Amino acid sequence: MHAQLESNQPVMDLDVERQLRHRMAMAGPSDMTRGIFFNGALEVARALGGSEAADRCRYVLGEKRFVDFFNYSVGDLLRMSLEMIRVVGAHAGGCAGVLRRLGMQNARDFLATAPGKTMLLLTGNNPRRMLSQLPTSFHTAVTFGERRVIWSTQERVGHFVVQRDLMPPVYTKGLLQGLLESTGAQGVHVSGWPTGMLDSEYEVRWER
Repeated sequence: MHAQLESNQPVMDLDVERQLRHRMAMAGPSDMTRGIFFNGALEVARALGGSEAADRCRYVLGEKRFVDFFNYSVGDLLRMSLEMIRVVGAHAGGCAGVLRRLGMQNARDFLATAPGKTMLLLTGNNPRRMLSQLPTSFHTAVTFGERRVIWSTQERVGHFVVQRDLMPPVYTKGLLQGLLESTGAQGVHVSGWPTGMLDSEYEVRWER
């Protein structure tokens, strides 16, 4: 049974709200992402708060449906994320918990696309190859940001460097964790730190 929605008492971490609103303000008309990520967000809202939560997240954009392979404004995905946190954040580990879960869901969503399936074929179950291929493959699903990987001297540690990332860092942590775990990697840990207003670096490590 889903928890009852607290429509009159939204729970919002002010730092996360600032991050989302700042990114919404920085997103331009050419900054796009695929509809499949919107549908993934609605799936998270539905899982955490039932169909009412999903309907409220859809309503905030005035959209009845999203086509998986169509491009939509990433600013709208940020608006939907903000509404989802307000609706279900209190029942899902707070703002960070919702955004991290959204990132992990969108990892699965991406792997269901043609570029994601191609990446899986190219990398198999090799986490290192997956991370190396990610900057090229993920660029087919979004039109914003630059991504690269710097490898550590340790076999199972890499640094994922992102410039002009319009999605919040905690989302990207969930995305990276979800992608690595899809290869069967165990003991995946993702940490990160900002290097600029929209730039971040993430250390990705796994045990085996």
